[in-house]
Amino acid sequence: MTSGTSSHLVRGGARRRAALVLGLAGALALPVAALASPPNLTYNPLPTSRSTWWGTNGRVTDIVPAGGRVYIAGGFDYVGPSTGYGVGVDSTGKRLGGAPLVDGVVNAAVPDGSGGWFIGGSFSHVGGVYRPSAAQVTASGTVTGWNPKPKGTVYALALTPTSVVLGGEFTQVGSTPVGATRLGAVDRSGGAAVAGWSASANATVRDLVSSGGSVFVGGDFSTINAASRSHLAKLSASTGALDPTFGSTASAPVLALAVSPDGTRVYGGGSFTAAGDGSTSTARNRLAAWDATTGALAPWSPSADNTVEALSVDPGAGTVYAGGLFSTLGGAARARLGAVDAAGSVTGFDAGLNGCNTRHTTKDTHSNPACTPEVSGLAVGNGLLYVGGRFGSSGSSTRHDAAAFNLGNGNLVSWNPVSGDRVLALAPSGTSIFVGGEMTSVNGVVRKGIAALDASTGAADPSFSADTDNEVLDLQLSADGSRLYLAGSFLTVQGQPRSKMASIVTATGLVDKGFAPAFNKEVLSIGFGGGAVYAGGQFTKIGGIARKHAAKLDAATGAVNTSFTANTVGPTGSLRAGGMVQALAVKPDGSMVFLGGPFTTVNGTNRPGGIATVSGATGALLPQQFGGVQSCSGAGPWLTHLHLSADGRRLYGGDVCPDNIYQWDAVNLSSPSNPTGLIYRTWCNGGMQGALEVNGDFYYGTHGNACQLSPTNTTQASRQRFAAFDAATGALLPDAPTFNSPMGVWSLAAVPQGLLVGGDFTWVTSSDWVQQGLVLFTGTP
Repeated sequence: MTSGTSSHLVRGGARRRAALVLGLAGALALPVAALASPPNLTYNPLPTSRSTWWGTNGRVTDIVPAGGRVYIAGGFDYVGPSTGYGVGVDSTGKRLGGAPLVDGVVNAAVPDGSGGWFIGGSFSHVGGVYRPSAAQVTASGTVTGWNPKPKGTVYALALTPTSVVLGGEFTQVGSTPVGATRLGAVDRSGGAAVAGWSASANATVRDLVSSGGSVFVGGDFSTINAASRSHLAKLSASTGALDPTFGSTASAPVLALAVSPDGTRVYGGGSFTAAGDGSTSTARNRLAAWDATTGALAPWSPSADNTVEALSVDPGAGTVYAGGLFSTLGGAARARLGAVDAAGSVTGFDAGLNGCNTRHTTKDTHSNPACTPEVSGLAVGNGLLYVGGRFGSSGSSTRHDAAAFNLGNGNLVSWNPVSGDRVLALAPSGTSIFVGGEMTSVNGVVRKGIAALDASTGAADPSFSADTDNEVLDLQLSADGSRLYLAGSFLTVQGQPRSKMASIVTATGLVDKGFAPAFNKEVLSIGFGGGAVYAGGQFTKIGGIARKHAAKLDAATGAVNTSFTANTVGPTGSLRAGGMVQALAVKPDGSMVFLGGPFTTVNGTNRPGGIATVSGATGALLPQQFGGVQSCSGAGPWLTHLHLSADGRRLYGGDVCPDNIYQWDAVNLSSPSNPTGLIYRTWCNGGMQGALEVNGDFYYGTHGNACQLSPTNTTQASRQRFAAFDAATGALLPDAPTFNSPMGVWSLAAVPQGLLVGGDFTWVTSSDWVQQGLVLFTGTP
């Protein structure tokens, strides 16, 4: 790729190669793709020219443009604008105008005393300005010159009258770097290391709190400044010297700290089960309090049944708010959040937090990953308790990962930034609040499993909401566009029972009441042809009718077509699932159905290679079949993904191993002159997850990072999760944007504005282009 702001690529040679192959293929009557039209896509635009299309908070498995909408499906429960990992919001939760984009996780934030904030985390840029792991942002969104340059991750910040103390997992700080092992102090103007300030920890520092000329430190460490200190210590704010009289201890990491309003007591939360003063140890389950001067353990002893991750204190009442992973607090049921008074008694405050979503971390997951709600950030200000974490609601009110409660009566208030992912840091500054964490977006909308975006703007269509209770794996539009079929691992759509498959009326956005087939296991792939819907997956029954892994359904009623039987069987186990159909493609007229998966027989007849072509009318194996599928030792051969060209003439497939890419003749299939039907075979590591042929080019989504140059040239070139080929020759094209997720690209679609790409990624091309789940490359694919 050439340097600069875009990669507008011209490939006259590609046209000549295509013409040559077309001439050769004509003699064999192969359905060669049309002459390639070189893509003119911008893969690396200037920040001001980047697409404003909304993204998601999880995997996008399919993209279907239709009419004025673009439908997306996957493992997400949120869609929203790309705003970065930390933003200032107003008293309603709306993002402040001019808020700069942070390109990495924000773990900590503190108000700077002037309406803005100091922030710390694992980012590289803020508003396009290089600010590794720490920055200052004003209320108007300006990134100041404060640049302490910690070399590593910042987990905690504390403000003193003259400095900012940083804690985390770093080795140096300072605008002119000086050595600093997990602890450092810098001035509040430029970020220079404070002369004479020196402190170090032998393991990660998790939290800091400043009080009365001292800084309390909590974390994973066992020594501070080379002196024994078990997870808790007290330092001089001005020098970093260890207070020798404060010898408080905890049996396991202290993750959260807070100080009482009068400064006489320090509270700690974490994963410990015992705490002490250095000479004795007493049972304290995840919460404890110590005298801030002597370090003596206080009698305050509420118990949490799981980790406490966040603490905050009401400066008026002295009430301690605790958040984390617990279900009970002081013996009372309190899901992830509770309040304890100064005497140690649990109050009546109960936020009723529940539900959450988390992104995929493995490739072959056909359902949403398990998610445990948690509270990981708390702050008090403006008479409110601000709460951040990973949750979906408070009681019956939707609150996605952030909420606020009235300190006086405990009631939920209207503040609602709607964060896309876990909130770790909250910092009120006047009536504005900084919200930071693992999210890439705020001010979006909750959409579970499926969403519709406006085809012109890329923002969510507010009129469409068809939430599912689990992942949607595939979408298919009916020929007339009146119905959108969805398949996956869900059991409900819009709150109505729909086992693994459903139909949405596109005109209304409502579930089609007449279409309700009940599959007993996951539907992985669907297709539409000849007025019928075809399904492939792990299922063995549909509404009591036996069908092993493949079925044909009435498009209006969902009734099983009993004339069609294409039962597949293969090895058992989670990887092969008894010979499931993992991929499916259908000729537009419904005459042929292509099946891919780890099966070895179809309707009792041996079918090698994990690919089969059956009659769209009966399901019977056709006389002509594809071949040429290769395998690895211990894996395969079978096809995990199939894509039929829009004209129905070429079938693309990707195998489980060795990750080949195949193009077959979908018109003639096998013939005496071409017994396998194979036009060419090339290779990318990682396997095919998404595919699209458009304008003579073939786009490929994967979780790999290399492809060979052509079917006959095995020299490899780097391709990070995405590749483009000349569809006629299989030659690798120079288009090479980078996607950061190891799980990669799963879906592709052409739209008038360019090429939409969906997957698991959180940034594209460079870390400062934050765009999770879905990105638009503008231009012509």
